[in-house]
Amino acid sequence: MHPITRILCPVDLSPACNLALDYAERLARACGARLVIVHAFETPASYNVEGQTQPADPDLPRRFEEFTRVEHLDVERVLHAGEPGDVICWVAMDRGCDLIVMGTHGRTGLLHLLMGSVAESVVRQARCPVLTIRDQKGNEPAPIEPLVIPLPAPRYM
Repeated sequence: MHPITRILCPVDLSPACNLALDYAERLARACGARLVIVHAFETPASYNVEGQTQPADPDLPRRFEEFTRVEHLDVERVLHAGEPGDVICWVAMDRGCDLIVMGTHGRTGLLHLLMGSVAESVVRQARCPVLTIRDQKGNEPAPIEPLVIPLPAPRYM
């Protein structure tokens, strides 16, 4: 098993991804790894090769820089246009990342079907291990112990 030298952490600039970013930062410090932080945006400044890394929103690079401020760590920031799952997997492969640490909202049922899941897409496509960090709510009930109940014996015995 080779050491972890690059960790990718995708962010969507929402408070929910702070947990994953904090975890990725601590893990990168512990491993002495470089942290690659990526944000996928929808509309590029222009529809050419250069535009893929320049968002139409001129304020986005500044907000991304402020959101991902990390002290005393080797950090690379990547902005790229496209579907988040595709961008994350491509950047991880392109930058030679050994691990992806990402947040997941933990949506289920109809909401999951309607909105999709970037984390699920990344887990299916990524060429490296993916660690998902779920945003747990304080009022969420603890898991209950599974019980295995023996089947009753047939009557004809």
